[in-house]
Amino acid sequence: MPPAAPVSPAITARIIHAALMVGVVLFWAVSWFAGATSRPVDTLPNRRILHLGLFLVSAVLFAAAAYNAARLAPPGVGTSQDDWWRANLGRAIGIWTLVEAPAILGTVAYLLTHDFRALLAPFTGLLFFVNYRPSRLVED
Repeated sequence: MPPAAPVSPAITARIIHAALMVGVVLFWAVSWFAGATSRPVDTLPNRRILHLGLFLVSAVLFAAAAYNAARLAPPGVGTSQDDWWRANLGRAIGIWTLVEAPAILGTVAYLLTHDFRALLAPFTGLLFFVNYRPSRLVED
């Protein structure tokens, strides 16, 4: 049996990106269905520290992801996508990690408090995931 051809780095990037996105969505879904239903906003206790902390952590991590994504150079003339991904896959995973961290933190905050306002971080994280999809990172 001949050895299998190695997997393209571009395909590897797409698989990793999809796995991270699906992980956030699944964790959110499990938290949503495993926990009690969300309460109306007027019955929620005031958790300013939680919301302010989650907002600040999310803002810093999302800004770091945006800064690092802006620093990625597009593929040069004569450079294939596979070569670009070989050189930048680690950086892309770092960007995706910076996006995933607040998304997971927001989901954990929701799981613990059942305060639907904590779900703003996962929603924003998923928007950033869509913005930093592999095809978009290469085309800029």
